Order: sequence, then structure tokens, then C-alpha cells
Amino acid sequence: MNTHNKTTRTEIAEGLRYTHDRANSNTAKLLEVSSFAYAAIELLAEKGLIDIEVLDRKKKEIAGRLVEKFRQEGIGAAYQDPEHDKYTFEKSVTIDCENRIDLCKASCCRLRFALSHQDVQEGIVQWDFSHPYFIASDADGYCHHLDRGSLGCTIHEHRPVPCRAYDCRNDKRIWSDFEQRIVNPDLEKLFSDG
Repeated sequence: MNTHNKTTRTEIAEGLRYTHDRANSNTAKLLEVSSFAYAAIELLAEKGLIDIEVLDRKKKEIAGRLVEKFRQEGIGAAYQDPEHDKYTFEKSVTIDCENRIDLCKASCCRLRFALSHQDVQEGIVQWDFSHPYFIASDADGYCHHLDRGSLGCTIHEHRPVPCRAYDCRNDKRIWSDFEQRIVNPDLEKLFSDG
């Protein structure tokens, strides 16, 4: 990536982080307003002016519609939970990838996950601007940081915690039998929608 593109991406990422921080502040204010609304509802119920059960049914109906709208529009920013310092993370998994990658085709590098605050602020791991703060994927569905020639990680020293902690050995989506080196025959279906 040339210097101009890297600078532009960094500026955009900083702007989006600011936008998401403001959105989080707005959410906190919204929670405060909601608490007043709930207090008013309770007072109205205590005075017999509204029926809580009827109100609750209506609230669930409307909430379901709003959640579906949020899901469809991809609204909201996600971070890893819980977060760990990736440089001191002690539960890293070691797999003999070099002896299996010709079989699994680096399928783990097609799995989506949220990044940590550390990843985003550090600015080395790229994230998907359309789905903040998920790891960036290219058009082929693979992680942006995967070297397509070697199928190795181009940011290995800075890779996120999910990459360090992921253990494919018991992931039946990837391996039917890890020890026998048998890939799940439906592996491609896992990524057919992505």
C-alpha cells in the first residue's frame, strides 16, 4: 500500500473512531432518557392509568421490529469482549499450519470477528469500515492481511487475539478429523454467503 493510501486510510479510520465514540456518548444519553421514561411508566401504572402487560406486549413487538432493522442495516460498532493485551496474551495456540494449509486453504483467515480497542487504536490491523470494528476482508472473503501466495499472515507479530487464540483442531466447520487430516466436505458452504 502506498504512503498516500495509508495516510488516507488512517485519517478515515480516525474519523470513524471519533464518530463511533460520539455514537457511544449518545447511547449513554439515550439510556438516561430511557430511565426517565420507565420511571414515568411505573408512576402511570401505579396510578392505574396504563396496563403494564399490554404496554409490555406492545414494547416487545416494536423492539423486535427495531432489532431487525438494526441487524439489516448493520448499525452499531462491535469490539472484542472481553479484551486482552495481545502482546501479553498467554493462551496462544500453535498449530502446524504449514503442513495443513494445502488442505484447509487457510479457512481460519476467512472467519469474521471483532477487533479490540487496542487493534483499532494501534492502526496496524485494518478493519472493515462498513462493519466497525470487524477485521477487514477482501473481495475473496479472506483477511486483508493474508499473503495470497504463501497463505501466511503479513502482520503476524501484530495479529489480533482471536488469531492467536483460535484452535481449529476441534472446529468441525473446518476439520471432520484433524488428526487424520480430513477437511469437512462442506467447508466451502461455510463461506458461500460471505
